[in-house]
Amino acid sequence: MTAKPNHRPALRMFHLLAASALGLLLAACGATRGPAVAEHAETVPAQALDALMGNWHVAARVPWFGERGRVAHRVRFTADGDGHVAVHRTWRKGFAEPEESDDMTARRSGHSDLVWSVRLFGVVPGKLRILEVAEDGSWMLMDAQGRDIAWILTRAQVVEDAAYLELEKRIGRHGINTDKLRRVPQVPAQEGKLGFEPAAAPTSRR
Repeated sequence: MTAKPNHRPALRMFHLLAASALGLLLAACGATRGPAVAEHAETVPAQALDALMGNWHVAARVPWFGERGRVAHRVRFTADGDGHVAVHRTWRKGFAEPEESDDMTARRSGHSDLVWSVRLFGVVPGKLRILEVAEDGSWMLMDAQGRDIAWILTRAQVVEDAAYLELEKRIGRHGINTDKLRRVPQVPAQEGKLGFEPAAAPTSRR
């Protein structure tokens, strides 16, 4: 996978997708960060939204407490009509553990397609913001507005080290504290490797 520059057309395509990813973050905790990145109120073409729905892998994250230790963490976005996106998340606490999942709906926040709202567990409010996307749609960077939480999402399940380091640099330029960024093991071979977050239930303990 090769990191590519951000382009405005791709950004428009991902605006609505941002909504869905809200499900990734949202927790009532998290320290506030600096000023928000400038937003652009734009409309997402329906055909672009259709092309970008589907499965994403969480390659790395600055996690909220509920995400820590999750491996094989994935998100599926499905356009649900009326400006809504259905969000289905799956993960494991360890590669030998059963798969867990949850569902929620993301809704456009205000007039900008860059910021979307969800209610975690139907109660806790939160907002997700798109930071940057690949021209070819292979990766997306995002954060939780006003919170010290962020994600790197990729279409590829396994991201090579060089490509990951480039994405880490990119998200750092948006004010994300990369010292807190942790890679997420997506396959058992990544478990325990340097830079990857430990599983909540490590396989080596079983």
